[in-house]
Formats: sequence, C-alpha cells, structure tokens
Amino acid sequence: MKTDDLVELIAMDGVTQGPAAPRVISAAAGLLALTGGIVIGVLGLRADLVAAMGDPVTALKWLIPLALMAAGAFAAVRLTHPERSTPVMVRNLIAVIAIGAVAWWLAQAMGLPDGQVVPRSLGNSAMVCLGSIAVISGPALVAVLYLLRAGASSAPMISGALAGLGVAGAATAIYALHCNEDAPLFFIMWYGLGIGLVTAAGAMAGRRLLRW
Repeated sequence: MKTDDLVELIAMDGVTQGPAAPRVISAAAGLLALTGGIVIGVLGLRADLVAAMGDPVTALKWLIPLALMAAGAFAAVRLTHPERSTPVMVRNLIAVIAIGAVAWWLAQAMGLPDGQVVPRSLGNSAMVCLGSIAVISGPALVAVLYLLRAGASSAPMISGALAGLGVAGAATAIYALHCNEDAPLFFIMWYGLGIGLVTAAGAMAGRRLLRW
C-alpha cells in the first residue's frame, strides 16, 4: 500500500469517530474549570480584579495567554488530520507573541537601574505562579493528549507541544485572576516560563503518546 493511500485511510477512519474539536474543547474546559476553581478557591481572587482588567498593561496578563490558548488549541486539533499542517498564521502569531514578550521584557529591564531589575523580576510569588499554572494545566493536558490519540498527527511532538500551549495559556489566564503582581518584568518572565514548561511537557508526552 502506498503512503498516500494509508494516510487517506487513516483520515477517513478518524471521521467515523466524529470531530475531535468538541470532545477536546469540552474535556479541557471542564477540567480547567475544575482545577482552576480549586486553585482560585484556595488562593482567592485579587481584590481589584475589575480595575486591573481595565488597565491596558495589566489586561495583557489575560490577553496574551488567551491568544496562545486559542492558537495552540486550534492547531493541535487541526493536526489530528495527517494531511493538514500548522497554519502559517498560527505559527506567525505564536512567534510574534514570543518575540514581542522578550523584547518588552528587555525594554523594561533596560529602563531600570541594575539593582531593581532582579527584585521586580522575582516578585513575591514566583513559585506560587509556576506551581499554580502546572497544577491547573496538568489534568487537562492529560485528557487532551488522550483524546488527540484518536487522530493521526504526522508530527506528534509538535501536536503535543501545541496541546500544552493551549492548556497552559488557559491555565495562566485563570491564575491571573488571583495574581496581583502587575510588573511586566514579573509576569512576562514567570507566566512565560510556566507556559513554556507545560508546552515542553506536552511535546515530550506527545512524542510518545501520539505516535502511530
């Protein structure tokens, strides 16, 4: 059997199970709501949440992770079809956000005296931030990877990374409901690291779990 014929058969077989998107999105949303609700229930909402969301800079604590969530989720589901690839627009969006965040962090750091860069970057809740993003993300990432196994991604590691990116973006936006550290040096570094770690975990798991 030719490779093209095999790919076509696999793609047709996936159709019989119904679209992947509703199952993936519903499972991820439910688990993120559950774990996020528990974490926020323990940590509490920030007292000035409404005012914070109205501030253009602070609002980016939600807008950036949510943009990454949308890009990662869309691309991960799309890759369950072996004849499809990650859209250029999605790759460009992720790259622009990553490069823009690094450039913003550097601009903020260069505008401060050396003695203030480290304290503002470390903040007072770095480990809580990383731990919360991981805890909120974990169950949803496991469920999403399990459901994506029903597809036939031709790039399992990339699919896993995109799944991790989508879940981590949502988890970070949920954690931001509690976080009151609004210095860009802090949230760019620690939100970015949290998202990066979950994305890397998704990539490693996807390489094993999504192979066919």
